[in-house]
Amino acid sequence: MINLQALKDYISTIAKERMIPQERVWQALEDSLGAALKKERALKENIVKAKIDLERNTIDFYIVKTVVEDGKETKPERQISLSEAQKIKKDVKVGDEVFIPIEGTQDYSRIAAQVARQVILQRLKEIEKEVTYEEFKAKENDIVSGTIQKVEPRVIYVDLGRVLGTMFISEAIPNEKYRSGLRLRFYVYAVERTPKGVEVYLSRSHPEFLKRLFFVEIPEVAEGIIEIKAIAREPGLRSKVAVVSLKENIDPIGSCVGPKGSRILTIINELNGEKIDIILWDPNPEKFVINALAPAKVQDIKVIEKRTIQVFVPEDQLSLAIGKNGQNVRLAAKLTGWKIDVRSVERPQEEVEFGVAEA
Repeated sequence: MINLQALKDYISTIAKERMIPQERVWQALEDSLGAALKKERALKENIVKAKIDLERNTIDFYIVKTVVEDGKETKPERQISLSEAQKIKKDVKVGDEVFIPIEGTQDYSRIAAQVARQVILQRLKEIEKEVTYEEFKAKENDIVSGTIQKVEPRVIYVDLGRVLGTMFISEAIPNEKYRSGLRLRFYVYAVERTPKGVEVYLSRSHPEFLKRLFFVEIPEVAEGIIEIKAIAREPGLRSKVAVVSLKENIDPIGSCVGPKGSRILTIINELNGEKIDIILWDPNPEKFVINALAPAKVQDIKVIEKRTIQVFVPEDQLSLAIGKNGQNVRLAAKLTGWKIDVRSVERPQEEVEFGVAEA
C-alpha cells in the first residue's frame, strides 16, 4: 500500500504556512502527475487525469473522453460514442465526460507518491502567485491596510501581508510624512500579474480613496441610504463631496458629519488633516453650483452659455467664494462639471483674480 498519510500531513502543514488552500495544492499535484504519465505513455492527444484517494490510499489515472452521439466521433482520442460510454456508465448522456481507467499504473503510482513532494515544491510558487493575485484582484477599487516597509525617493513599499504593495510618490498625499513601520490605509487602484510576481498598486491621493473611506466610516453610505454623487479633491488640502439622501427623513450632510463631527473627523484624520466640505447635491445645476460654493453665500446666478455659470456674491463673501488661490471655486467647478465665474455683486462687469474656474 502507498502511504499517503505522511503526504497529507505535509501538504496540510505547508498550505497553512503559506496561506494556500489545501485543495489547490492537491489539485496541482493531480494535474502534475497526470501530465507526467501522459508524457511517459506518449498519450499526447488524450486528456489524462490523476485522482488521489486518501481513504483508499491510492493514486489512479484515467483518460477522460466526452460523450458524443454514435457516429459523431471526430476526435477518437478525446471523444466516445454514446453506446460505448453506456457500457462504462449506464445513465451517461451526450455531453457528459467518462473516465476510462489506465491499466498498469500501480508501479507508476508508487513512484508518484515518492516524487510528490518534489512536484509540490515546484508548483508552490505558482500556486502562491495565483492565490495572491485572486485575493488582491478582489480588493481592487477598495481599501486595504498595510505597514510601510521602505521609503524611497520615488516609491513607497507597503507590507500587505502576502505581498509588497507599491505606492508611487505621485499617489501619496502631499506633505504627508511616511516612515517605516507606519500603518495606514490605502486604495488599491490596480492589480497586475508581472514576470516578477503580483504587483499591487496603491494610492492615498485618489478621489476613490476618499469615497471608499465614506463607505467604511458612514453606515448610511454603505447601506445605500446616502449616495455620493461626485467628488472633487486636492489631496492633503481640501475636498468637496456631493451627497444626496434616498430617504426623505435622512439628513445626508448631518449623517456624514456625525455626532459632534465624529464621523467626518475620522476621515479627516486618516487624510492627514485634509479639509472636507460635504455638499448637498441637487439635480438643478444652478442650485448645485450654489451649494458647491459653500461656505460662501451666493446672491445671484446666471447661466451665460453652455455649461458656464456666472455667480454673484456680496463683496465681503468674494474671498470666501474664491478661496485661497482660487481653491474653493476650482473645486466647485470640478464637483459640478460647470465652468464657474465668480464676481462681486457691486462689480458685476469686472472679472476677479482666481474667480474663473474650469470644470
